[in-house]
Amino acid sequence: MRRVNLLPAEDRRRRMDGLPGGTASLLLVAGAALILLFVGVYLVFLLRLGAVEEEVAELDGRISQQNARLQELSPYRDLRGRLDEKKPVADGIFRTRFPWDDFLQGLAFVVPETTALQTLAGQAAPVDVEAPAEEPLDPPGAVTFTGVALPEYQNVADFVVRMNNLEHLSNAQLNSAELDRETFVEPAIEFEVASELVTVSGERGTEVRIEGGNPADVADATQPQTRPEAEPNAEPREVASSGSVSADQYLGVEGAER
Repeated sequence: MRRVNLLPAEDRRRRMDGLPGGTASLLLVAGAALILLFVGVYLVFLLRLGAVEEEVAELDGRISQQNARLQELSPYRDLRGRLDEKKPVADGIFRTRFPWDDFLQGLAFVVPETTALQTLAGQAAPVDVEAPAEEPLDPPGAVTFTGVALPEYQNVADFVVRMNNLEHLSNAQLNSAELDRETFVEPAIEFEVASELVTVSGERGTEVRIEGGNPADVADATQPQTRPEAEPNAEPREVASSGSVSADQYLGVEGAER
């Protein structure tokens, strides 16, 4: 179907002349819509900017707190450096110290039943922070035992032999042994035995554990070495106490009840 404009030519001309005014209205409407769009975008970015400013303020607060904490810890800033400087010395002391606990525990099981200790005076080897690992310290320490024994010199000899077989002791020798018939209720031999105290560097660990580390590794590092077996056919006994055979026989207090 073909459309036919039945308006007169003059009316058609007037209608064409009115078109620029309509275009201006459309442009005004489009401009207003564009302005509204820009305002909406501005408001969105303004809200986002406010949220970002809040986050920045929160981060500033955290930074201030951390700075205050760092200021409190500033006296310890070089603590790690000081520890690293002193650690070789601490490791050397730890590595070359004498294990008195192991020594006394072992001593308690090798003292013969026929003897009783009276005194023990010992001095370990000087600490040597530069001593190589697994090597005995030189010079060694020294220990002196005094005690009493049943009136047979074989008992004193047994004591000397057992001291030589005890871990951490070496070159045990008898300084004196004398039969005493006056001090005690019954005759007894007073004796004095001297021996070297042997300290093996690194025997119970080579370094001080400051932090971290596996507890199992620490236990392995500090575990005492296996002690040598006592003399065959010798029954292990604890150090003679006030209730032992030797103490009961030679305390010199008649009629005392244990």
